[in-house]
Amino acid sequence: MDSNSVRPVNQSFFKALDLCCQKITEKMGDKAITEWRVEDYNRLSSQLGKQTGVYLSVNTLKRIFGRLKTPQRYFPQKATRDALSQFIGYRDWQEFELVFATLKIENVTSISTDQENDIEVPKDTKVPRLVVAIFAALVLVILAIVFFWKNTAESMQVKLVCENPFGSVSHTAVFKLNSKVSFDENEEYQVDFMDEALVSSIKGKNKITKFFRNPGVVYATLLYHNKPIDTASAYMQTKGWVANSGNDTSRAFPIAGLKSLDPKNIYVSPKQLDSAGLDTHKPFVVGFSNIKPSHINGDNFSFSCKIFAEQSRPGTQCVETTIIILGEKHRHLLKLNRRSCVAFSEYKFSEVRVLGSEQFLGALAFNPENGGEVMIKVENKQASVILNGKKVLFTKYQRSIGKVMGIKILFNGISKAVSPELHDLSTHETF
Repeated sequence: MDSNSVRPVNQSFFKALDLCCQKITEKMGDKAITEWRVEDYNRLSSQLGKQTGVYLSVNTLKRIFGRLKTPQRYFPQKATRDALSQFIGYRDWQEFELVFATLKIENVTSISTDQENDIEVPKDTKVPRLVVAIFAALVLVILAIVFFWKNTAESMQVKLVCENPFGSVSHTAVFKLNSKVSFDENEEYQVDFMDEALVSSIKGKNKITKFFRNPGVVYATLLYHNKPIDTASAYMQTKGWVANSGNDTSRAFPIAGLKSLDPKNIYVSPKQLDSAGLDTHKPFVVGFSNIKPSHINGDNFSFSCKIFAEQSRPGTQCVETTIIILGEKHRHLLKLNRRSCVAFSEYKFSEVRVLGSEQFLGALAFNPENGGEVMIKVENKQASVILNGKKVLFTKYQRSIGKVMGIKILFNGISKAVSPELHDLSTHETF
């Protein structure tokens, strides 16, 4: 359980939360919270998620707004409070609380001045009261800025470290914080593991332990107030090309004990899939991976491969082919579909990402039923995609992915990759 959800009862906490909820209600329209129905909470969840990236369930929102009764007043965890305050225009919950405290001081100053010694206050004393209130507000703002600057400066020195970054499959990796300067050990950070594991909180000398079951590279990003400040990676290495598969993201099935496959004809049979325990009557994904350190520049290389994929499979409308080039810091990704399914296509070169659901990617239509040639060429952070000899994409990016650490080729259903080759354009080193 998050420690923030069980902090000591303090009515000022709930007064600030009530004010935040009031402002959220005003932003959502004129309807009073007592009149909200499920569709209103769903609309708030959707808008909150789009703006902040935090999606809350209807029941969680009802508890926050006091519409779902609990034995003790529900106080959401910090990440949730940050999202709520960001939704109404604040940097995070800490800033919202500071502004809330300023408003309370202004009110107290006005009341105490008017009632001092029960003496009638002349009208011309209104100006000094206003000056006092403004001065108090300015002092609080200055203190807040100094406090924020100090915390931010310290936090930017904090690094994320993986104690055992290199392992085989499967691998348990341990992550911790490190800094050359002293920092507040009560300050909370988050670590985002992308699609490989759930986001986790970390602070001080605490450690995070994560289990990774698939070959590849996991990029862990350290977040402070939802802003990335550092990254660390864990590498699940293989001995040559290996295969694993799964029916969903919760299980992985090593194929043939993750023994090396023939690089000239990377393929696993239905019998091998069945022997691994995979239910081939359900939609499944097969992944071919080759993970190892190299000196190849991930911003200056050429990759080519011939692909063969199934025409269709029961329960699967769109048969995808995904190629991932894994670097030390980031990755390149190319997801290809047949023309009828290009809405699910995607490309990502370092920080540049385009989804077929947001932009028509008809040029990336690819049907490898009878075999298809894929080539990816990156020269000085300028990426080109060539399908069956035709250049179909050109884009640029800024952030280096570092040295190439692996290649993954993923398929829906039973497919094969023939003679994948990746080499450095400058040194001609082959992966």
